[in-house]
Amino acid sequence: MAKEAKKKLPQFTTPRGVFVFPKLTEPDYGSKDFPKPDGEYSLKLRMAQADADAFIARKNKDGVSLGDMYEEALRDAEAAFAELPVATRKKLEKVKPNELFTVLYDEETEEPTGEVEFRFKMKASGEFKKGPKAGQKWHRKPDLFDAKGRKIGGGVNIWGGSEGKVSFVGSPYFIPGTAAAGLRLMLGGVQVIELVSNGSRAADSYGFGEEEGFGYDPDEYREETTAEDTSGEGAGDAGAAGEEDF
Repeated sequence: MAKEAKKKLPQFTTPRGVFVFPKLTEPDYGSKDFPKPDGEYSLKLRMAQADADAFIARKNKDGVSLGDMYEEALRDAEAAFAELPVATRKKLEKVKPNELFTVLYDEETEEPTGEVEFRFKMKASGEFKKGPKAGQKWHRKPDLFDAKGRKIGGGVNIWGGSEGKVSFVGSPYFIPGTAAAGLRLMLGGVQVIELVSNGSRAADSYGFGEEEGFGYDPDEYREETTAEDTSGEGAGDAGAAGEEDF
């Protein structure tokens, strides 16, 4: 009998959100107390709960919604839980679902802020277990794109506060030892729509909007600037302000 092909996991693309603690250009190896020897790429994506709820209910190109996958994962977990030894089931009591996102609360009022965070992860390296490459190391990293869908190369630091979308797959899990169940959101690619890098901030964070007038063209100013123009004459005292689907 031919070996059954591994089931392909459905792919999803989030709405636009704000990046929180992005680790997208270099692997995170953890700390001395909590090491991550294989490295890990990750980020949290913050958005309004209304947007999150609509996204979870929306079907992807394969006709599957993230909510459908989550409910199926919990049904499978219930079936797996029923197969555990009686003593284990008595001790654990029931399946413990982990939500798809974390609800954010105001520290002072302790009321929901109306925003939530999704968490995405990707293992940076590992070892082939089978086949001709068994024992060899593999490495990977998330694909990064700009607002126009062009691949982002090296040298770009993506900081928290940047905005964009995330492409990922949902992988069901059930942990027999704790009865925890849910979906792992496995990072695939990221589209950066608004970049915050090296401490820069977007114009709207300063209260600036679009106006008629001066427009900055980096190619034009690269051509006009010469090595002799180093006096800084005429420069202001303040520094310059920094700053859909695939």
